[in-house]
Amino acid sequence: MIASQLALMHIILHIVCTIFAFYLLDCLNIEVLFKKSKPEKIRLVIILLAILLGTSLSNFIMDLFTEIQVVALLFG
Repeated sequence: MIASQLALMHIILHIVCTIFAFYLLDCLNIEVLFKKSKPEKIRLVIILLAILLGTSLSNFIMDLFTEIQVVALLFG
């Protein structure tokens, strides 16, 4: 693949994985770990965790995709 295609795929994958992580974290009852008087900080923590988890998942998928391409070149 061309580098620009990989970059676009990586950006889209970051966004999709971050949204996926946000919905997963939103389903958890994280609010019980924090004080009830700070709901905006709880939401900020959930957003930051979603970004961290989404980025990690996206990087894992892209690394796996890249390694599969390298292995295919090795055997092909």
